[in-house]
Amino acid sequence: MDLDFLDDVAKFSRRQLDAVIAIERDKAKYLLYGGALGGGKSYFLRWYAVLRLLVLASRGFKKIQVMLACENYPALKDRQLSKVALEFPAWLGTSHSDHKDHGRSFILRPKWGGGIICFRNLDDPSKYQSAEFAAIFVDELTKNLFEVFTFLRSRLRWRGLPDADCIFVGATNPGGIGHSWCKQLWLDRDSPAEFISPIDFRL
Repeated sequence: MDLDFLDDVAKFSRRQLDAVIAIERDKAKYLLYGGALGGGKSYFLRWYAVLRLLVLASRGFKKIQVMLACENYPALKDRQLSKVALEFPAWLGTSHSDHKDHGRSFILRPKWGGGIICFRNLDDPSKYQSAEFAAIFVDELTKNLFEVFTFLRSRLRWRGLPDADCIFVGATNPGGIGHSWCKQLWLDRDSPAEFISPIDFRL
């Protein structure tokens, strides 16, 4: 890019940069970005979704799809869609309320690889039974049941992209119906063998 994306565009905090490093350098496949209210979690998800598309485009993966999701549409609108409209510059891409192929989405301009952020809500995850995403980002992950996480993992794949590079990033406050399973997997490190080998969970 002509601009320094991390410093001039995304303007990540030190903690957000640590999360970027955990994925891009340390190769974490599953990452949970947690913390108290106001910690920049939703901001991190939408801007890291853009960065991930740029990284994959630099590796030759064009027009790749990622999912950015919340537990329902009102939450998606309040936490992500309204902020994207204010924060994402016109030179980066175009927002679509109902794209014929991608539905509600933000599509990067061809010069940035043409990647697509698909905005989805998780009130009925079965709607995405046939979908595939190179990355999945879930805002307030603990507002979802473990079964939702399990289902989303089955949608995490992209032709030609190694499984290790198809990443899942959750962000959340403590509490909620999914607090226990998130704590078990990411904090207690108590998880089935297939979740942690060969690729471990990272904080």
